[in-house]
Amino acid sequence: MAVTDLIDLSGPWGRVLSGTPLNHEKHTRAPQSIAVDPVTHDLFVVQIRDALEYGNLCVYRMDRATGQALDHMHLNGFGHGYQIGAQHIGGTTYLWTEAGPLHEQFGTRIARFPYLPGEVVTMTSSVLSEPFSPVPDATFVAPSVDPVFQRLTVRYLTAQGYLFTQYPIDPSTGDVVWTPLRTVAHPPAAQVPRLADTFQGFASLGDHLYLYTGNPDVDDTHITALSWTDGSVLAGPRLMTAVPGLERREPEGLAIERVGAEARLLFGFSGSDTTPREVTVCFLSTDAPVQGVKVPADWTALTPAAGITAGTGARAPRGRLVDLAGTTFLQLRGVFEGTLAKDTRVATLPPTLTPSRTLRGEVSRNNRGGRCVCRLEISPGGGVTVYGPTSDNTVTWVDLDAFSVAWR
Repeated sequence: MAVTDLIDLSGPWGRVLSGTPLNHEKHTRAPQSIAVDPVTHDLFVVQIRDALEYGNLCVYRMDRATGQALDHMHLNGFGHGYQIGAQHIGGTTYLWTEAGPLHEQFGTRIARFPYLPGEVVTMTSSVLSEPFSPVPDATFVAPSVDPVFQRLTVRYLTAQGYLFTQYPIDPSTGDVVWTPLRTVAHPPAAQVPRLADTFQGFASLGDHLYLYTGNPDVDDTHITALSWTDGSVLAGPRLMTAVPGLERREPEGLAIERVGAEARLLFGFSGSDTTPREVTVCFLSTDAPVQGVKVPADWTALTPAAGITAGTGARAPRGRLVDLAGTTFLQLRGVFEGTLAKDTRVATLPPTLTPSRTLRGEVSRNNRGGRCVCRLEISPGGGVTVYGPTSDNTVTWVDLDAFSVAWR
């Protein structure tokens, strides 16, 4: 089925990562950009290693089920990491990023390399492709991959200003054909003032080029859609109000992901000022509503806490997000069993379902002494807690089927 290239910037947002700490060693810098392997759907996050190591990056591969880092690799001399891209070739993830020599801490070329957990890649490593620059003397060069329409986009600065040039990818080999398809200019601030904010990332999907701008600690994160035909603004700048409870709302990185017939525009935030720095990733989608209902996250299993037994089959605990008339609801179903004599955490939500605020609702329980309802509370960290059990009125099961509350 064909995938549309128009992302609804006003549509409901979903979540991929929820406040994931980037805690390898003592890297203190914020996340910079994101990319997704189009086959395995592995999510990669790039971080500058330290304030004194500009140009040296750490790339994390994330576990989307738990929200934790699976492994990482280091890049030495590659740039700021403000935009990356991913391809899947021959069973291996290849990443595109800036490449040296550096100009004001940013790369002046781009290059591709395989993701190698635990390894260090330098500008002289044999696994690195021949670095490429779109024009002589280009600076602030960065790449992004359109995995749906098989194109590589390069952003770079020239004497004429910032330009975006697109190149075709050979779908049979994954190689980029260095013959430009089209070029557009970054719109001037006089035309689109919000695009004068700090540039934080870009992504291309078909005939649409998406730009990410905004500054830390200020609620001015915006996404703008441009036309690849003439560079005109097609949508936005749209204020992004996702995850309003973040301590820090610095936008960091865009990426395109295909999920079946749906394309998603992933957008990241640096969510904290403390070490370890945190990354939160959300998405907007091309998925069209069905009879006015959109599903940002389909039924996903909940992880039971130690000592708690989860139902099986149709009674397995799971949750989903549905959007109706502009409000996104978290719905739960299934059963947890155990002998609860006090308020008890019974499960953890996956990152896709984790809310930005505390949620509360009533659920059914075993009837004892006329008590057949208890309170279920979900924390911004994803913890699911049952409130109401006591030593003289224990809860032996809770049924989640009636839980449906506003998620945002």
